[in-house]
Amino acid sequence: MKKSVAILVILFQFSSIYSQTNNIIDSLFRNSYKVFELQRLSNGMYRDATLMKGIDYHPISVANTGMGLISLCIADAMLWEANAKELALVTLKSVTGHHSNFIPDRNFNGYYRHFLDTNTGAQAWNSEYSTIDTDILMSGALFAMNYFKDDSISHYVTELWHSIDFEAAIENPISGKIYRIMNEDGTGDASSLTSPYSEYMIVAWLAKNYNDTLSSTANTLWNNYYETVDSLPTSSYKGLKVLSDSETRFLSSFTHQFNYFLCHHFTVSEDYLKAFTNAYEADSTWWRTLGGELYEWGSGAGSSFTDSYHADAINNNPDTIVSPHIIAGFIPVNPNGKNDLISLWNNSKGKYLIPVSSNDSILWRYSLSNAAWVPNEIIGIDHSTMLFGISTLPEYLGNSFFSTNNDFFPLPSLSTPEQDPEFMISIYPNPIWDNININLGTDYNDVNIKIYDITGKIIYSKLFTTLNFFNIEFKEKAGLYLVSIISDGKTQTIRFCKQ
Repeated sequence: MKKSVAILVILFQFSSIYSQTNNIIDSLFRNSYKVFELQRLSNGMYRDATLMKGIDYHPISVANTGMGLISLCIADAMLWEANAKELALVTLKSVTGHHSNFIPDRNFNGYYRHFLDTNTGAQAWNSEYSTIDTDILMSGALFAMNYFKDDSISHYVTELWHSIDFEAAIENPISGKIYRIMNEDGTGDASSLTSPYSEYMIVAWLAKNYNDTLSSTANTLWNNYYETVDSLPTSSYKGLKVLSDSETRFLSSFTHQFNYFLCHHFTVSEDYLKAFTNAYEADSTWWRTLGGELYEWGSGAGSSFTDSYHADAINNNPDTIVSPHIIAGFIPVNPNGKNDLISLWNNSKGKYLIPVSSNDSILWRYSLSNAAWVPNEIIGIDHSTMLFGISTLPEYLGNSFFSTNNDFFPLPSLSTPEQDPEFMISIYPNPIWDNININLGTDYNDVNIKIYDITGKIIYSKLFTTLNFFNIEFKEKAGLYLVSIISDGKTQTIRFCKQ
C-alpha cells in the first residue's frame, strides 16, 4: 500500500511539473503572436517594431508584413484568431494598392521600399527599394494563399506575383551575385551586391520559380549554387561546417532560419537540414566560451547598446547579447530547445512584459555582460522566429506546417495563362516608349486587348475586329505592365516595360 501511495505521489509531482512547463511554452507561444497583433495597423500592414516604452513611431516594414501574414496562418491553425482569413485579405488589398488612400511605393519592376509611411505607403526613413524585403513579403503572401485556399486571397496574391520581375534581382548567375537594392528605374544598384550564401537564397528561390526555363538567368544561378550545398562556402567551428558567404566568417543564425521557414527546397532537403543542424550546434557550442549558463545562447539580430541594430554571429557579438528567438528558430532540428526557453523564463533571463500589457510576458534579447541593459524595441521580423519555431513543436503544429505551406510551386494560378502555340504574338519594342506594336502573325476576328498595371488595375481595354497588327498609343508612367490578348478562345499574356 505504501509503495502504491509513493508511486501516486511521484506521478502527481511529475504531472504537476509537466503541466507547469507546458503552461510556460503555451504562454510564450501565444504571447509571441500578441507582438504581431501590436504591430498590425488598421490597413493590415505591420510596423517594423514595437517600443518597450512610449508611443510607437516606427514605419511599416514590408518584410514584417510578410511575416505578419504567416502569423495569421498560425493564429488561425491554433484557433486564436477567428477572423484570420479576413485580416489577411485586408493586408493583401493594401499590399497591392487596393486600399483607399494607401499606395505602397514601388519601383519600375515592382520592388517595394524597405519602409513605408503608415498612412500613405510613401517612402519612409529614406529607405531603399529592397529585394529581400520584397521577397519576404511575397513569401508571406504565398504562404497565406497556400494555407487559406481562398479565392479572394488567391486573386490578390496572384496579382502581386505577376507584378514583380523577380529575375531582375540577379546581377550575375555565374558569380552568384544578387542585388540588395534596386533603383527606381528597375536597374540594380551595383554597390549593393551579396554573394552566396545568405538569406538571399529566398530571392534566388523566387526568381528560379518565376522563370524556370532551362537557360534563364534565374535557373542558371540556382543550379550553379543552390540546388545542392556543395557549391556554397562554409566556415568551420570546432569541426562543424556552417554555410556562409565566406570561409572566414559566420553569418547571424537568423539567415539559416529564414531560409528554413520560407524556402521549401531548404526545408525538405536532407543536405540543407544537416547544414541547419550544424548551424544550431555551432551557435550553441560557441556560447559555452562566454561564461553563461547552458541555456543562454542564440546569435540573432536586433537592438543592441553599442549599435542601434546589430546582426550578431559567432565571433561577432560585441555586446554578448543572447537572442532567445534564435533558440526557438532552431526547434525544427532541436526540439529540446524548448527546455532552454523554459529555463530562461524561470530565471527571468530576457523576460519582458509585452508593452501595454500588465500580465503577458515574452522572451527577447538581453546581454550577458550588461545585466542592466533593456532593449528599446521589439523588432518584428527578428522576433518572428520565436513564433515560427515554437509552432513546429509536435504538441502544436509540427514541422509539416511549414514544409506543407511553404511549398508554393507549382501553384497553377501563379503561372502565366497557358498559351496556345498557334497564337504567335510579338510585342515590340520592349521596353517601349510611347507606342506598343502588337503583331498577331495572322488575321483574327474580335481581338480583345487589355493592359494591366502592377496593381492589377485595368488601364486599357478595347475590342478590335479582323486585324493582325495593332499600334497602341501608351502614355502611362514608366513601369511594369501586362498585356492580355484574347481571340477565338486563345489567350496570350505578355509582360512589358514602359521606359
